Amino acid sequence: MSLGFIQLGQCGNQIGHALFDFMIQETQMSSPGAQALLNEIFFFERKNKQIAKSLLIDMEPKVVERCLKAEYYDKAFSLTKQEGSGNNWAYGFNNHGPANKNAILQIMDTLLEECGYLESLFFISSLAGGTGSGLGSYILELMADRYPEIELFNICVMPHLTGEVILQSLNTVLTIGSIYQHSEGIILLQNDEAQALCNNLLNLKSPSLNDINQVMSTNLASFFWPCLTNQVYSTFHNNLQYVQELLNITNNQYKLLQLNQIPQLPQQSKAFQNDTWSALEKRIQQMVLTGTKEYNINWHKKGQQPFKQLMIARGNDVKKHQFNWNTVQDEHQFNKNEKSITVVHNSSNIVESLNQISDRANQMIQERAYLYQYEKFGVKIQHFQESMGVVEGIINDYEQLIQ
Repeated sequence: MSLGFIQLGQCGNQIGHALFDFMIQETQMSSPGAQALLNEIFFFERKNKQIAKSLLIDMEPKVVERCLKAEYYDKAFSLTKQEGSGNNWAYGFNNHGPANKNAILQIMDTLLEECGYLESLFFISSLAGGTGSGLGSYILELMADRYPEIELFNICVMPHLTGEVILQSLNTVLTIGSIYQHSEGIILLQNDEAQALCNNLLNLKSPSLNDINQVMSTNLASFFWPCLTNQVYSTFHNNLQYVQELLNITNNQYKLLQLNQIPQLPQQSKAFQNDTWSALEKRIQQMVLTGTKEYNINWHKKGQQPFKQLMIARGNDVKKHQFNWNTVQDEHQFNKNEKSITVVHNSSNIVESLNQISDRANQMIQERAYLYQYEKFGVKIQHFQESMGVVEGIINDYEQLIQ
């Protein structure tokens, strides 16, 4: 098994960097089998050095330069420019995309030569910027055409719903309208949820961008961390078949995935953790069913069954518990938690956030607000209307799941 990543823009590179950092730190508390699996899946070896199977791409150099200070990244698998994308999807897609096409394909071919093969590529980016969303959409389309044998997935950060950038709703609609055609599944991470988690569970009243990125990357790592059938090095086997597991909970109509992981605790509180498997399972199932989080679980709401879901349980005595949902089990104490559960789910509770973004974008399109900034880079009103049609179709499909 071999997984690759493409880190795009400031957001994608920061979260990708935090993800690899966390995985490497976690190996210090794991078995030799888990370490070997991690190296096999996410790294390749060159001159006794482990190199991440990841491309780092941004149209400004600063964030990538900081990432490259990590010894597991190789500058040969990075691409930067000096001008950025101005938070404009059209500029990223129609300007930076064609201008950098050959360079991107060249470094991708080089990575494939080093790795031997890749089963899947995960694109990490923001939905709302210019480089990650616009150039990222172009590269996804490029990879789908050039490497049809590789399964393509997206990990996308949704913008704060209160608004950071005036163009974010337009960029988000254009991104979803584009990547939904080529991606097998889209894992959505929400800035608002990560910030609220910092405030309510981690005792961080004014969380930094690094704090928020750390929450998102840790949640991602709770999915990507290998699950060993046997902890003995000589017989290790990963019981978590990432690509097939994701394909099992998506289809061409329903591609939007969410991720819940519990418990979320400050490090100093973990020594006092006394959750049972039954309590953790009940808690996370109610979170998934009701679309609430660990800090505001609605126990009075019946909730809505997800379209499909994958549960991963890790920790002490995990094999002694009978879980209600189909569950992959691992005895590793993830992130120093005695017990933890992750659920990746395909659920209708994403509709509320999508509706807010769609309504705001639709209003701007009707008023032709800021559309001139896109038109000068080749994105006309018809493109917006087509993308809105895709997003509205997705919302309608998920609303059909609500009983």
